[in-house]
Amino acid sequence: MSKTQPIRQAAFLLATTMLFLSLASSALAHATTLWCYVENNRVYVEGFFMGGKKVQNGHVVVVNDKGEKVLEGKTDKEGKFDFEPPYQGDMTILLKVDQAHDADFELTEQDFLDAAAETE
Repeated sequence: MSKTQPIRQAAFLLATTMLFLSLASSALAHATTLWCYVENNRVYVEGFFMGGKKVQNGHVVVVNDKGEKVLEGKTDKEGKFDFEPPYQGDMTILLKVDQAHDADFELTEQDFLDAAAETE
């Protein structure tokens, strides 16, 4: 066994680890995040990728607690969409970008009650 073989093995292991980590961080950088909140009797939706890029033209679907679609829309160039809710109760907001990128957010009746209390 030559003196350089352990160094080559360590270098190979380091290179392999670096490659794996770069692929993992690349996948995470494209994860989709959805943030929703209630303010002044409106629901505000913001979609973005983990790297900070805004989700433009993302398909937003709002479903009630029975899984029925109650409204839909698209995010703007800043990744935002807002709407007047058809009711103030439990709902799920889905953001669909493509087959590999989507996110969802649960709003509850309590979120609406908390928002109403903040405006009083």
